[in-house]
Order: sequence, then structure tokens, then C-alpha cells
Amino acid sequence: MSEKELLQRCCKYITEIIQPSLVLHYLDFFEPKEVELIKAKEEKEGPTHASALLLDMIQNVDSPGWFQMFLDGLSIAGYPTLSKSIDMEDFTELDKSRLYKQMVRKLRPTLEPGARPMDILPHLSECLLQPQEEEVRQVTESKGDHAGMGRLLDFILRSDNPQWYKTLQDALSAAGYDNLALGDQEDADMSGTEEIEMTYSQEAEMEDLHANLDTDAEPRQKVVRYDSQISSPLTELRAYQEELALPALESRNTIICAPTGSGKTIIAVEICWQHLRQGTEESKRKVAFLANTIPLCQQQMELFMKYFQNTDFEVIGCFGESASNLVVKVAVEEYDIIVMTPMILQLKLENGTIPSLSTFTLIFFDECHNTSKKHSYNSIMGMYMDIRLQGPLSTALPQIVGLTASVGVGKSKNVDGALEHIYQLCANLDTHTLSTVTKHLNELRKFVFVPSKDIRLVKRRSVDPFMDVVLGLMAHVESIAKKTYNIESLSKVPMSTRGSQAYEQWVVTVQRQCKVLKLVDQDEEEEMKICRKLVTCSEHLRKYNDSLIISEDARAIDAINYLQKYFDNLDPTRFDETDQKLFSVFEERSKELLRIASSSGRENPKLQELQSVLDEQYHYNSETKTILFVKTRALAEAIEQWILETPALAHLKPKVLIGRRRTENTAGMTLSTQKDALSAFESEGGSKLLIATSVADEGIDIAQCNLVLLYDYVGNVIKMVQTRGRGRAMDSRCILITSSRENAEKEQINMLQEKVMYDAIQTAQNIETDVFLAKVRNIQKRQKKQRDLERRMAPEKKKEETPFLLQCGKCRQHACKSDEIRVIQNNHRVVISKAFLPLCNIQPHPKPQVCDVLEKKSKIFCRTCNRDWGILASCMGLDNLPVLKISGFTFVNLRTGQRKSVVKWQDFPGLLKDFDFELDVLDQDSSEGAGPQ
Repeated sequence: MSEKELLQRCCKYITEIIQPSLVLHYLDFFEPKEVELIKAKEEKEGPTHASALLLDMIQNVDSPGWFQMFLDGLSIAGYPTLSKSIDMEDFTELDKSRLYKQMVRKLRPTLEPGARPMDILPHLSECLLQPQEEEVRQVTESKGDHAGMGRLLDFILRSDNPQWYKTLQDALSAAGYDNLALGDQEDADMSGTEEIEMTYSQEAEMEDLHANLDTDAEPRQKVVRYDSQISSPLTELRAYQEELALPALESRNTIICAPTGSGKTIIAVEICWQHLRQGTEESKRKVAFLANTIPLCQQQMELFMKYFQNTDFEVIGCFGESASNLVVKVAVEEYDIIVMTPMILQLKLENGTIPSLSTFTLIFFDECHNTSKKHSYNSIMGMYMDIRLQGPLSTALPQIVGLTASVGVGKSKNVDGALEHIYQLCANLDTHTLSTVTKHLNELRKFVFVPSKDIRLVKRRSVDPFMDVVLGLMAHVESIAKKTYNIESLSKVPMSTRGSQAYEQWVVTVQRQCKVLKLVDQDEEEEMKICRKLVTCSEHLRKYNDSLIISEDARAIDAINYLQKYFDNLDPTRFDETDQKLFSVFEERSKELLRIASSSGRENPKLQELQSVLDEQYHYNSETKTILFVKTRALAEAIEQWILETPALAHLKPKVLIGRRRTENTAGMTLSTQKDALSAFESEGGSKLLIATSVADEGIDIAQCNLVLLYDYVGNVIKMVQTRGRGRAMDSRCILITSSRENAEKEQINMLQEKVMYDAIQTAQNIETDVFLAKVRNIQKRQKKQRDLERRMAPEKKKEETPFLLQCGKCRQHACKSDEIRVIQNNHRVVISKAFLPLCNIQPHPKPQVCDVLEKKSKIFCRTCNRDWGILASCMGLDNLPVLKISGFTFVNLRTGQRKSVVKWQDFPGLLKDFDFELDVLDQDSSEGAGPQ
């Protein structure tokens, strides 16, 4: 793409943001007459038309270096974000701002007459340019507050500052205008409640995908016949893609089942365009595209934006930070295609932000095989079916289109069981057609390649002195805990073999129960000591167990480094007797562990096999691109380090790709760092090896690779098919490297189940329509009765009015009471008592940043035991607000004395008041620890 083509592509961003008269001074490539024409256009018709004229004139510019001069001019004039976005061809930040600007435009009728611009202006210097501030003052003086506020909003709505919306919110609050709609709306960022659901992206063998199954015996809406003579201006489908799309283009509820790499999202784009173009002014159409994770939503949103950028239809994303009630409401009203996570749609339907499913006329379910059990897809379709089964006169419902690479087999082991699973999926999605490729299989085979599969079973270390020492340490810690309390009685999960995932599950359960343990025969002080001791022991057992898992799959040195990092981060000044004893136990054995880990001749056979496979492949083809799937983030980092330190492999320039969700041990990757890793892997001369956790098998678009390695990475048949499908290049290979005979056998069973799945699809497609439909309807009616019964039986959740005492989750230090906590924007819980901060150990935040309405500044820990309690943040013009982390506390009911531990704030059993600026804020005279009281 040429530089001038790039500017044409981002025309809408430039014309919506810049004020040309402020930029022209820095653009020497225009003639004086051209400058005057642009300025005159701005004065007469406004900056948008003037910006369009400027871009038209740039098309005739041929001066050397003009493009860089233009970018520099934008930056110097006060538009650095716009300049960077054009240069990087990444408009994510600007797209997010466009949605908030739509929202503020809708609120202008309440903002313009409701505020005095001179009260707000001093707080907006970060978003307004100096000439703009001066013009607001002049307009206010000459024409009054209403006109001045109008001009202020004109300018701020053209700001390219990513934080302009937060700045405006803070400015209104600081000026005392909390009563305005912008501040009063329930505008909660949903990033804290984004779903964490196990999802799989499946891929299937294309040979076994057969005919269309038309079960549309009782259509609920008039079927619109697809006119193949009307070609799409967006993309040209291949013949097999047209075959897959046809049932949905004729307005039938459809599951489109096709292999990964076959272009299902492109098919969705075509269906979407054909659907929207049939709308009228009286009957407009609206599309929702659902994807399970934020990275997937971002990817699909960008693809839809790319294809629809030159049409009359607008695309927006509502996920993560851009999923507040008000933002979603505006998006649904103003945009044609809304990309969102299913959890967001479910929540917004439940709280009334989106009135009903009939708001949409078409909904796509990406990776629709997840429509089962408690998944949000199934909850949404439950709402759909409740309306659907009311009868033919019920509310109009949207068309449903599911996208998947295979329908799966559930837990079945034979064709009959797999067929029942297909019935269930079709019932859950109210599916009328299962669309697969039959007529154009030869063409499909030209574009989609299925890797060959191999299993390498390797031996474990014959002698493992590192494991022996760590097992001894774990036994010692367990004995200390058992002398204090029978910890095995705290978990229904049986205590398992040390160094296993099952042991991890056991110790996590024990730790959770230790936090709320009630000892009848002990006074409160002694109970606190015992519980702290047990929590500390369980923490150490988890870390030792983690190190054994790392050592099993990587090197002993990686495991000792993991342990050393944990112990180095402990604060000795907060130690009690147990902390000191367990720390000393590790210190006594750490040198021995380090000696063992550093000694030669103790290589991991699994790593040796991995090196052998890589050496062989890159000797055969030095341009090979490899994806290596591993089970955990810690293992991904350990293997990356091993490759970098292995001279024969360092040329692979490995990159790591993990998820965004923060865990106890890792911070996760941001969307931009994920993109950087993928870009490095895709670029010529860049990384040749991508080490990935399950995030890479969730549908993220990854460049073609010809070697997929599964490093003891085994799941069900779905996971097997999905990971194998990442090898999209011709002659690609997929190899499982495992030291577990059980895993090797499990993978072989998966391969057999894959055949069962294809046989079940073929059987389903040969069943008579009436028989199939009757089976689906019976399942739907049975599920409706079950939902109705569950609603009647479910006890109404009532919040306890009695205050709760918050205690440290480790040492039970009293922290505050629940009536001293306030909720900001339905998402953040802050303490308003000045007595709280003296109980905290305050440390600099390792990654200070702005998130939602909060500016993170410091971390807060329990002053007694250093348990993580949350952060200190600035918000709404207030400094040092303590924002609580729920896992840092237990909650004691002051009426009953019952102690609870909860995972999410939504499950907190008590009542919490909303933050009220006037009632909850007093003077903050001190610069340190001066949160509101």
C-alpha cells in the first residue's frame, strides 16, 4: 500500500480529528494559494470539510519526504496519537475513542446548558490545544456559557488523546458537575467481569464433511432467496465458500462446519453484507458477531472493519474496556455490526441495556461448538428458546449462524453417542441447517492441508535427585502443617501424588479452607496464628509442586530459578515464626538444589527429543515455521530460555504467546504484545518458533506454519484437531512429544474418536428431515421445562444488610468494615476510611498505568504479613484511593460470626453503597495516605 493510499484509507480518522489551520504551518509542501484555500474552507464550512480538501490536495504532492513531514506536522501540532496510528497502521485507540465520542454527542443536550465552560476548562489542558482553549474563552465572553460549552465540546470531540473521555469525566467531577448525565450513568468497565470460559476451536478433516442437512420444516420467518447475480463489493468467495454460505444467505438458521483455514470469517462477512443490504429505512437490520475472548473479538472486529470501511455500514467492538452500559447502548443504537463477547451480550440483556434479542436481526456464534452447559452461548440461546417456544406469534427473533470447524462428539465413544451430541448442539442453537462442503471438495483440498500426525514417546529421567530433594521439602512442610491441624480433612479432593496437577488442585482447596477455618476450642488470637500458619504452609507447598512440574517438562535450573524468584520476593520484615522456619528450610537446601541443577549429565530426555525434532526439521527446511504448544505459562518461559541458551537452537529466535488474563505467577500479555509476538513470527527473517499456551488454539489468526509440536499437550478430540490444524502449510507435520504412556494412549483414542465424529456427521445428514426435526424439538421442549423448574426452585439471592468485617486472608488482621467500602462505576471497591491506610504496607506499583477510570500508582499489602490487598489509585480527581483485591481478604458476618471467602465481588454476600462524591469525600490535606474518609 502506497503512502497516499494509506492516507485515503484513514481518511475518516484524519477528517474527524484535525483542525487543518493548526497543522498547515508545519507543511512546507503546499503552495501559499493552497494553504489559503484550506483555511477559507475551514472558516466557512468547518474543520471536517477542510480536512477532506487537505487530503485531496495531498494526492497531487510529490515532494521528497512529504509523508514524514505530514506525520511530524500532525505530532507537533498536537495530534501525536493520530500520527503514530497512521505510521503504525494501527487505529485501535482511535476506534475506541470514536465510540465514546458517539456517546458524548448523544449527551450534548444535557451537557451544553448544564455547565459553565470556564469551570471545566482549567482541567482539560491535556485534551485541548492552546489555541482551542483561547477560542473557548473568547466565545464564552462574547456569546455566553451555552455557546462556549458548545465550542468546548466541539474541540474535545476532535481530540486524539486516548484518555480524553476520562479527562472530561474528571473535569466535570472536579468542577462540581456530578449531576450531569456523563457522570451519573452506570458506565462500568466490564473488563473486571469478562468471562473466563474454557473454549475450543476445532478443525476437521474436509474429506468427511458432507451434504447440507435442511431441517427447516417449520420456518418462523419468510425465507429470502439469495440472488447469486448480486455480487458482493467486499470479497469474492471461492466456490466451496459459496456452497457453505448458501443456506445462511437464504435466511436459514445454520451451522457452517468447515476446516480451519477455509475462510469461515470471510464467509461471515459475505453473509453479513447480503443481510444488511436487504434492510430498509422502516426495517433496519443489525448484526451481532460473538467471539469468546477479547483477542478474538479484536481480530474479528479489525477484519470486519477492513471489509466494510468503504460501505455505508459501520462496525464497532464492545469488549473489555469498551463494554460499559452506556457505550453498549450507543453502539447498538448507532452501529450496524457489533462485535462482542457472549458474556457482554448476556449481561446487557439481563440488565436491560439491550432490550431484547429482537434488537438484532442476525447473530453469529464463532466457535459455536461451545454452546453447551453453563457457557454464555447457551445462556443466550436459552433466552432465545424461551421466546421461540411461546408460539408463532412471539417476538421476531434474529437469524442464528454458527461457525465451527467440527461439531465434536461430547463424551461419546461411538457413532450413536456422537449423533446424540449433534442433536443436542442443533437443539441448543435452534439450527435448521448443517452446512458442509460436498460439491467442491477438490477445490477445498487445494487450499486446506491436513498435517500428518506422529507420537514420540520418550523415557523419563532414570535418576532425578532434584525431585528427591523437593519431595523431601514438601514432606517436611506437610508434617509442620499436620502437627497443627489435620489438613487432609479440609478438602473433599483426595491428597494426590506430589508434582501433579491433582496435587495442585488439592492444595488450592486446602488453602481456601484455611482462610475461613473456625476452631471451636481456641481463642481468636490463637485461631489467627494457626490459620496463618496453615495458609503459609499451603503457599509453600504450591510453589514446590509448581517447581516439580517445571522440572518434569524443562530443566531443573528452570525449576530452581522459579523457586528462588518466589523466595526473593518475600519480605523478611513481615515474617512470623512459620515464615522464618520455612524460609530457612529452603535456604538450607537451595545450594544443594542449585548444585544438582547445574551439574551436567542430567538432561531432560523430553528436551533432548524436542531438540532432535527441531534439528531434523530445520536441517531439511531452514525456513520452517514451528508452533510449540505447552501446558503452562511458566513452562513457555522456561523453554524459551532453554532455546536461547542452546547454541544449536538460538537461531530460531523464539517468541512466547500466552493469554491476557493475569495469574498469581504471571501478568499475562497485553493485546499489543500478543500482536508483536505474532508479527515477529509472521515476518520474514523474524522468529521461526512460537511457543504458545492454549491461547493460540482459540482461533487467533496465525501465519502458515509447517511444524506443530505438542509438548505433552493433550486434551480431548477437539483440542487434538484444533492444534493439529495450526499446521496449514503443504506437507506440514504435527508431532506429540510425551513421557507419559497414558497421554500417548489418550491421543490415539482421540484419533479414533475423530473418525467417529465424521461418521456421526454423515449419519446425521442422511436422517429424514421430519425425524431429525422432531428429535431436536423434543430436546428443546425438555430443556425449556428444565429452565422453568430451575427458575422456580432457585432461591432469591438476598444481600445481607448486616455489615461484614474484612480480615486479611492470611493473618486475619482486621482491615475495615463493609460499610466503609464504596463502589465506583459498579466495578471498583474502594475504602473511604482514613484508618485503613496505616494498616497497609505501600510499595511502588511495578506497572503504573491508567485502566478504566483508575490511574494505578502503588501496591498495598497487609502491614503484618504482606498479603496482597490491592492498589492505590487516582480516580475522579482524588488521590490515594485504596482499591481492594477480593482474594486478599476473608469476610466475617458481624451478626452471625460466620467467615466466608469469595472469588468475585459479585459473590460478596453483603450490601455495598455506591460512591457519592459529596458525601464520601472530605479534605485531603496530606499528600501521603490522604484517601477520603
